[in-house]
Amino acid sequence: MPSQHPAPDTARTDPRRSWRIPDDRRLPALEPLASAVERHEAVALRETLWDTEERVLAGEGVTLTRAHDGSWSLDRGKGPEPLGPDLDFPDDEQPPRDAVEVFLRGRAVGTVRLRDTTTTLVTLRGKDGRVRAEIADVRVDEGDPDTTVLRSARWWALSDDGRDGATARAAERALDDAATEPPSTAAVAVPPTPVLAPERRGNRAKRPRSGTAAAFVLRVLESLRADLVAVDPRVRADGHESMHDFRKVVRRLRSVLAAYRGALDRDATEALRAALAQVGRVAGAARDAEVLHGGLFRSAARAPDGFVDAPTLDRIGERAAALRSAAAAELRQVLRSDDWFRALDALDQILLRAPAGPHAQDDAASFVAKRVDRERARVRRLIDGGSDDLDALHEIRKAARRLRYALQAAGDVADLGKRRLGRLRRVQETLGEALDAAHAAAAYRRLSGPAARDGADTFGYGALATAEHAVLERGLRRSRKVLARL
Repeated sequence: MPSQHPAPDTARTDPRRSWRIPDDRRLPALEPLASAVERHEAVALRETLWDTEERVLAGEGVTLTRAHDGSWSLDRGKGPEPLGPDLDFPDDEQPPRDAVEVFLRGRAVGTVRLRDTTTTLVTLRGKDGRVRAEIADVRVDEGDPDTTVLRSARWWALSDDGRDGATARAAERALDDAATEPPSTAAVAVPPTPVLAPERRGNRAKRPRSGTAAAFVLRVLESLRADLVAVDPRVRADGHESMHDFRKVVRRLRSVLAAYRGALDRDATEALRAALAQVGRVAGAARDAEVLHGGLFRSAARAPDGFVDAPTLDRIGERAAALRSAAAAELRQVLRSDDWFRALDALDQILLRAPAGPHAQDDAASFVAKRVDRERARVRRLIDGGSDDLDALHEIRKAARRLRYALQAAGDVADLGKRRLGRLRRVQETLGEALDAAHAAAAYRRLSGPAARDGADTFGYGALATAEHAVLERGLRRSRKVLARL
């Protein structure tokens, strides 16, 4: 019975297997393995690799490449990804920077390496004429723009039709035998592909001894730095939930620096916290605008039927979208500022220099336990001080969040009663819902004047504000119950 899923007439893009070839040996004889063997003309592609004079991108393990057709790609170590133009400053003649500006930080880039890739394809077909396997013989030659000295790399890659057929298996065995056999005396060795030298930012300080408070904090900061450089390009591209994720990383950084003061030099950590606070305020305003826009239909659903008609909701939605876009653009502008670049440099310097604080050599477990106890006491003092107004709830929520981040950062360093993490998360979520409702109600009231076009819009804003105020009142009651259990 014929298969209901015929083989495709092309091989899969992802290779079934690949081999690194150290010399100029030839592909094995493939004609006995298939009904038809097609050898295609070699295709040559020239690319330019771009970086700063100090090789900043190479030092971070990323490669920015421009193809002969003007297209750009970025390789973070897992293969090239196509890059489109920058969101705010598209320019076909200049390299896109948003994806790597977190590393470049205003530095100029230019061509630092030429790359020529020559690919020869061999197609193996079955008796029915369909493609069963495809072999790529790839050679890459790289060199500096001002020299003629080239270094090369070569490999074979085998792709199949996804069926693990006899032709593909036979080709794999033949390539494996040819790739692993000793090189002949006539073969010319292929030198390894050169790796761009990383930027030298100065001598790295001696790392703190493992198990100390300083080593613990540095390890946490290194992880958060990786999160920060991953989310920064997403914010510049206005990616989904990027502002929320960026705001969380900035908050975690500030919380860790505050909760674990003393492990590192306080002057350095407090200066970084202050710099992060500035961008955090802008990120907070952008996130508030995003929440307002995203929750508009939920607010309308909470209002009584007929209070906000569709045309009015559309106009209010356009206004909320405009506010969200303006706030996101302001955040992107901040991320292109020298202040943000200096904050990133300050974080890198802390990780590079590891400036010791008065408790740098303390045992990590005891240091973490003491600091977490201090954060718990801070939360208790704020709760005991009362939660009758929004400002008090806001301060309690921030303190509970800092305690939660401190516990999460502690990992397995000490037994700190992490079962309470879920309770702290509920506190943050419950108080957050109440505070979001308060912000939404205030925003609708504020917009009802200058943004309203007619009486219907004014009434619509008022209905939305009233609906959110009702949510706020319920949220306050739930918040007090949650805090009493905490």
